[in-house]
Amino acid sequence: MPKGIIYYRVSTEDQAQNGVSLEQQKKACLEYALNHDIEIVKLFHDDGVSAKTTNRKGLQELLSYCQKNYKNIDAVIVYKIDRLSRNVKDYATILMALEELKIKFISATETVDKTPSGKLIGTIMASFAQFDNDVRSERVSSCMLEKIKQGIWCYKAPLGYLNSRDEQNKAIITIDRPRAEIIKMAFEKFSTGAYQMEEIRKLMIKAGFKSWKNKELSNQTLFKILTDKFCIGIMTVNGQEYPGTHETIIDEATFYKCQRYINKGNKGDRISASTPNETFPLRHFILCPNCRRPLTACMSKSKSGKLYPFYKCYNKACQGYKSISKDKLEDEFHDLLRRITPSEDVLKNLKKILLDVFNEKIDEEKQNSKSSKEKLAILQSEKAKLIEMKKKDLLDDEDFKNEMEKVKQNISNAQATACDQPAYDKNIFKEVDKVFKVLSNLATVYRKADYQDKLKYQCLIFPEKPVFDFSENRTPKLSLILQTKKELASASSPIVVPRGIEPLLPG
Repeated sequence: MPKGIIYYRVSTEDQAQNGVSLEQQKKACLEYALNHDIEIVKLFHDDGVSAKTTNRKGLQELLSYCQKNYKNIDAVIVYKIDRLSRNVKDYATILMALEELKIKFISATETVDKTPSGKLIGTIMASFAQFDNDVRSERVSSCMLEKIKQGIWCYKAPLGYLNSRDEQNKAIITIDRPRAEIIKMAFEKFSTGAYQMEEIRKLMIKAGFKSWKNKELSNQTLFKILTDKFCIGIMTVNGQEYPGTHETIIDEATFYKCQRYINKGNKGDRISASTPNETFPLRHFILCPNCRRPLTACMSKSKSGKLYPFYKCYNKACQGYKSISKDKLEDEFHDLLRRITPSEDVLKNLKKILLDVFNEKIDEEKQNSKSSKEKLAILQSEKAKLIEMKKKDLLDDEDFKNEMEKVKQNISNAQATACDQPAYDKNIFKEVDKVFKVLSNLATVYRKADYQDKLKYQCLIFPEKPVFDFSENRTPKLSLILQTKKELASASSPIVVPRGIEPLLPG
């Protein structure tokens, strides 16, 4: 008795869930095999997959199986040719591969054989399948273009926007507020001409901007953001512009001002920035005590030719002293760092508070994830019940569709929460140790740091640029973590902390 294998396929998610079309195909193929005395040894199928390409799991498994077991296979049976492929080239390639293995290709509902006429009929049928597929694609494209003309965006939303649904469950585009605020900031700063694109990119990253899939913002993506008219309400499709109904992120005047700087390469009108000089880490950071302008720096040459580094105020209207030696200013700055360094008791209590908060947050997120997984299991069970009720004709099409959409949406929401990992992992505790190591010896760590790290430490320790007057009675404004050192001197001190970082201390 000849041996055969069966392949069947459905192309939509609804068909795959209901199972009707799959069962009909399998039944027809099995009946054909029974009527023609063919023993079926294997079945392959693809659920909810299009036949536009051959990159389908079930089909690839079938072809691989044929390659390995061709001596024991006489025929491949399908319900119709378009179940195998909707592309003439792919159909011909698959047919040729089967012929080389001496495996017969059979359509259970169509007359296709190895005769010239049969092959011609098969190719014509495959051509019609491809034609039908192309017509469908054209109809979809026409329908989408009509939506575009109505001001409705039908594709994936660009950065700064989200694909959402309204109360009638219609697809709409909404603002992605966190990203949109950063994008707006980028446009406003770039439009001043004072920033290069790389500086804008770094500012956006610092503000927490992430590209799709949580990737870091690239230069190419930033260029696309700054040149995409979607943010001013204009949609571009195939080079044609259409007015959109979506909310804008930035006004047209700011957008087109940015385009002028982009076209100029952001040169000419840009406010020049001083070139970094690693000899003077405090340049442009320390303020003059008289005029409050940032100090700059220079090298002074003696008669003997020896160079002496100085920090200097270049404000001609300033009435105070004009310069101070590099060593004197930096020594006083190091002395300031030693004075503001928290004591061991302060750091111990502060670290305890932070670790308590982190542990509480981790436990909270783990509990939320666990609850979502339990909810997900219940929703999956509800989905299975709906499918079973539909098979038994206990639900009409309209009710089934409505209930299934609700369950799917709930499942999607639950999956997102269930997959969320705690924002704080075990590595956070290593990072906390590093931070407190720096805090325990600010002056030494700063002195040993390289130029770039010194700049970072300066900004982290002093949220506002300090004035050159580091006396005991005039300590510059410090970061929050250093402001609380007196209150944290003992664990019993009453501390009021904003909600979200709540200390777990007795009393």
